[in-house]
Amino acid sequence: MATGTLLLAACDGGRTTPGTPTPGTPATSSSAAGVPHSGAPAVQNPLPAKVLDGSPCESALTPEQIKTFISEPKPADPSTDALGPACDWSSASGSGAGFSISYQTKSDQGISLPYQSVKPKTARWLELDPIDGYPAIGYANNVGVSKDDKKFCVVVVGVSDQLAYSVSLGLGDKAYREGKDSCELGRDVAAEVLKNLKGRA
Repeated sequence: MATGTLLLAACDGGRTTPGTPTPGTPATSSSAAGVPHSGAPAVQNPLPAKVLDGSPCESALTPEQIKTFISEPKPADPSTDALGPACDWSSASGSGAGFSISYQTKSDQGISLPYQSVKPKTARWLELDPIDGYPAIGYANNVGVSKDDKKFCVVVVGVSDQLAYSVSLGLGDKAYREGKDSCELGRDVAAEVLKNLKGRA
């Protein structure tokens, strides 16, 4: 991964950006016995649930890693979405660079959830190369997007059959014109997150 690659990436408002949808309604824990399902792969070397404890603002990326993607980041912006705790990072330089990370701890379905609720209806769905052996997918299903539109992507990585985390990223206009792929860039961010999560195991 080239240093500074994501300085060309941007997302306005984190997870609320069109094209970075949340996959469906979280299921109750009673559904967890049936994972994986809907064609999702099993996680062969699951990480313990504690790796997703707390806020992504505190554990997903180090300050140095964040500066690799955003050279002048604003303070992290913590929040909670339908699937768990989340955090947004954006550039203070006016470049528009930014991304959001969510720990998906509330569904108990892990990476099976987007296979079930997103894959059947999304315009773009990619089964990405596993990250250090952990399954990863990328998708964008904002209204009107074509399957070849690479501007917005949500990358989801399964760390166990029940748990996952996601990176939501949208390209800025310049990167979009240059043909950058938001799913590839999102996978780069997700790979750095995984390194830190494994350190918490």
